[in-house]
Amino acid sequence: MYQSQVTFTLDTICPWTYLAKKRVDEALKQVRASEAGQKVSFTLHYEPYQLYPDFPDTVDKNEWYLANKHMGNEDAQRVFQARMTEMLAPVGVALNFGGAMGNTLHAHRVIQHFQDPDNGGGEERTVKLVEALYARYFTQAKHPAADETLVEACVEAGVDEAEARAFVADKDKGLRDAKNKLRTNGQDVDAVPVVMFEGKRRDITITGAKEVADYVKAMETIIKESS
Repeated sequence: MYQSQVTFTLDTICPWTYLAKKRVDEALKQVRASEAGQKVSFTLHYEPYQLYPDFPDTVDKNEWYLANKHMGNEDAQRVFQARMTEMLAPVGVALNFGGAMGNTLHAHRVIQHFQDPDNGGGEERTVKLVEALYARYFTQAKHPAADETLVEACVEAGVDEAEARAFVADKDKGLRDAKNKLRTNGQDVDAVPVVMFEGKRRDITITGAKEVADYVKAMETIIKESS
């Protein structure tokens, strides 16, 4: 059976990547349950990207968006929030626009460390970890990279709490690897989400949050070209 890696490049404060994650998860579920899906094994892998690598540790989310994205236009901000609420509601996400946002470096450090098979990682645990981080930021208005946010997400994903706390507290552990990946991905990617389906004949790359059917079609093409 052909082994295809699905590489999902994301930032944990990007609502479009959260929407794409939900849709990719559903697409994988559908394909894996299909007859054609028995011919290729798809494995999901996450790669880090920072929309704002020089972002400060903490800022007020609403204030930052108003000043930096909507140029002080409160009507534009309300339209944006209504649009994102409308987009994410069908996938079960009730957005909360309050709270703080900040630099996501340590969120990526945690994802990459606990995704690594050498650290007990695997797709199921990593999918849960990424989902837990998104949910805390987007629905619970928690800081995306605060120690407690990271520890809570790790524990929800099945990581031992003592192990999670020790890793989160050691800010240098895994940092070089995370920074190297961010630097490399930053050379090839200028917007997220990016989802790349690895194929026997060719790879298929989809940029932006597409519909579930688009991701299913990409995987069906990989299956067809791999048989």
